[in-house]
Formats: sequence, C-alpha cells, structure tokens
Amino acid sequence: MSITPGFRANRKFILIALRRDEDEPSADYIANGATPLAMQTKGLTVEPLITEQITRDIDDGQTGGEHVINVGAMIKIGGMIELAGSGAAGTPVPYHPVIEMAGFSNDTATAGEVNHTRILEALEEQDGCVYFHWQGEYHILLGGKSTLTIKGKVNELPYVEYELMGIYGGTIEGAAPQADFGLFQLPAEFGQARTTVMIGGQKLNAISFESSLNNTIEYTRGTELEEMYIDKWDEKGKIEIEKPALSTFDPFALKLENVLTSYNFTHGTEAGSIIEMTSSSGFQILDVAHGSYKGKSTYILDFGVIKGHDSRIRTA
Repeated sequence: MSITPGFRANRKFILIALRRDEDEPSADYIANGATPLAMQTKGLTVEPLITEQITRDIDDGQTGGEHVINVGAMIKIGGMIELAGSGAAGTPVPYHPVIEMAGFSNDTATAGEVNHTRILEALEEQDGCVYFHWQGEYHILLGGKSTLTIKGKVNELPYVEYELMGIYGGTIEGAAPQADFGLFQLPAEFGQARTTVMIGGQKLNAISFESSLNNTIEYTRGTELEEMYIDKWDEKGKIEIEKPALSTFDPFALKLENVLTSYNFTHGTEAGSIIEMTSSSGFQILDVAHGSYKGKSTYILDFGVIKGHDSRIRTA
C-alpha cells in the first residue's frame, strides 16, 4: 500500500511547544499537554534522521561491507519566517519559540515591548519540542535548539532564517492536523518607509542588512541524560550602505582604530509592528569593501558583535 492517503509534498509545516516548569528536559512536551504554536515558514528543509555510525571492524577473515551500529539520532530543520511584529505592542511575536530556542530570554516586564536578551547560563536556556509534517509523515524533534539569521534587502521582504537541531523523537503515519497561522501578521518590505539602520547613532542609507548568531549546537548523551545545548556563539553580519561623505561616516577609520560602537536595525514603525536588533556597545567593523547598487557606489561592511555586548532583539 502507498504512503498516507492524500499525501501532498507541499503539506509541510512545523508546530513548536517550549518546555514548561513541570516538564522534564528533552521530553515530548506536546504529548504531555503543552499547547504548540504553528510556525508560518517558507522554504522548509528537513533532515529527518541524522546518526553517527560505529564501525565494528571485526577480524573475521572476510572482506566486504561491515555491519554498523547507528547511534545518536538527531533531526535538523531549516527555513525562513517573515520578519513582522505581533500585531500588539507588548505581545511576543508568534515565532518567539525559535528566538528563545536560540538562547534568548522572553521578557515582558517593560510595558509595550518584549525584550529578548542572550542567556549566559546554559541551565536557564529554553528548548523546544517540534512536531513537523513532512512528505506525508509526522516527525518529532525533542530538546530542540536553534540558531538564527535576521536579514533583509531593499524591495524584498525581510526574514528570520532559522536552523533547528534536536533529538529524533519518532516518525508517525497519519493525516496532517489543522495548523492555525492566525497570529502571524502581514509583512512589509525592507525599505525607506519602514526600515532604519544606524551605526554609532548615524542613520545610513542601507541596501541590505544581515546578522547571524552562529550558535554552535552540540548533542550530548550519557547513561542518564540526552540533550542538545548551545556550546558557543559568534555573531557576525554584513551591511551594505550607499557611500556617505567620509566626514559623516568613515568606516575605514572605525576599522583601523578598532572602534567598538553601537548599531541598530529596526523594521516597522507602528506599535505592534516593530522588531529591532541592536547592541549598544559591541559592534565592530571587521572589513570594508567597495560595491555598487543600481549605479550607486556602496560600502559593504562586515561586522562582528563582541562577547559581553551581545545583540538584543526587541519587539514593540
């Protein structure tokens, strides 16, 4: 008999539930009663079963293939989520699970905004249980962690590009459930009306912006525990700007003098639509290259964000 009746290759989506106080780490939080959120993604990619293989190398007087032992089963999921606000200031964006799984807090203490700051203690980090429908089957990812890239370019929609890594939790046949994407807001294009890029407090005419957390996600297992964790991170990015007067903004001097300064990327202008990525004092220009965009001369700035001054993600 063929695979699940009604199989369609484009029936793919993911559901995420974060660990609650009552949950054991790396468990199936959805099966245990947690309410998952559906992620409205684009370009979903899946490696549904990744293992390490132990080769036995037995001396048995024979040649040919060896019977191997598969261990450490994992899953990797990638894709993009449109960068947009929550629709209500002070309410987390509907894709906040992928932000928290990247090692960030979810702080609603300040009225009218939500702040996501880097968590430095591994035991305080969140992890997620992910159910995803892929190729007519249901797959389960446990103990998931993520890494993110926020990116945008003029006349295009900006995105949160994500990669999730987790422990293989099983594969199930069955019909796809109904996913509710009603919390996701209509996105707006990257451009003059809604996007601001600043370095050192100076507004710049940006052509594109990209910043990657570069989380290194590790898998570990012992006799008592199996888990994913974020071992380290190294945020780096790239900004292309139309060349300003050097008297206004001199990237060569900033690079040569090893200046640490602020940066700010903001998309959205109205309450409920704003999302911001910023560091107040950790931005460093690593390289300056010349470029062009539709006949205009540009600078392409490679940058890093140094430890202790990690970027904050804020929505309002």
